[in-house]
Amino acid sequence: MHIINLKEAVAVGKADSGLIYVNSEPQIRPGRKDYILGDLMFKGQIVQFRSWESDVLEILREHGKGIYKAETLGQEYKNFKYLNIRSIDLYSDDAVTKEDFQDRVPTSELENNWSTVLCQLQERGLSDICRQLIDDILNDPELEGRFFTEGAAVKHHDNQIGGLWNHSSKMLRILVALLDNNKELLDSVDLMTFSIVVHDLGKVFEYDALSMSEHWYANHRVRGIEFLVKYRDRIIETYSEEFYRQVQAVIAGHHGEYGDRPTTVAAVIIHYIDSLESQATELLREQEAAPQSKFINPGFGYLESIMPDKNF
Repeated sequence: MHIINLKEAVAVGKADSGLIYVNSEPQIRPGRKDYILGDLMFKGQIVQFRSWESDVLEILREHGKGIYKAETLGQEYKNFKYLNIRSIDLYSDDAVTKEDFQDRVPTSELENNWSTVLCQLQERGLSDICRQLIDDILNDPELEGRFFTEGAAVKHHDNQIGGLWNHSSKMLRILVALLDNNKELLDSVDLMTFSIVVHDLGKVFEYDALSMSEHWYANHRVRGIEFLVKYRDRIIETYSEEFYRQVQAVIAGHHGEYGDRPTTVAAVIIHYIDSLESQATELLREQEAAPQSKFINPGFGYLESIMPDKNF
């Protein structure tokens, strides 16, 4: 049985049958007739599903996230496209796993990009002490190597295996450009580099294999600060308490106006870097998923593709 390609299946009126992966705990919404909704994932694309069928509702309510055999129909409501699940059954075979639905960044690419950007930062003054501290933290047994495999998001930018590592690496590459453009930042290269590396470290605890973890509600900023406490003495002895508190401020404030507002210059700059990288990546992902050259962006409405000569 084939895996349903969400990009094709979501076309209005398109009927399909095959395997789907429910990537979030479904929610039941009351109405004239109760219905259930949630998210489907396939190779980095997330599509919402809905169903008004009572047997579909009962099966999903009982079993939640996982792989299912389903019949779907692409539908649209007020310009919002979704999949209507007409029938569903449990998938009990093991020939297909959730990894078959997940996209990934090649490990060799991640390793090469990471090594390259850290060398570039060392050329601009990053200390060997800081690089060793980064290596020790990312390889801490408590993280189980998941900084290198977890996604940077569940629904949006870099929601793929290795996405967190990829997102952090791309942010460091933007930092290299900022250091070249703003020489006054060079004296803070350790702080800026280290803060970028750990700013999203708590996502290892917030997410679980590109899904929300059990304790997702204690968000990644809180969990990242909590985890870093075990390195508090080492960081303060190596640098200072000011350095440690500056890092905490970056983790707490890197979401800008969404969450704790930034309280330091470093937090604001890293918020800008984070926003540029993640939003540009997400915008290009939306463009790639769009069936036509014009697509709807949540923030700006209709946008024309940057590549109008692409075959759509």
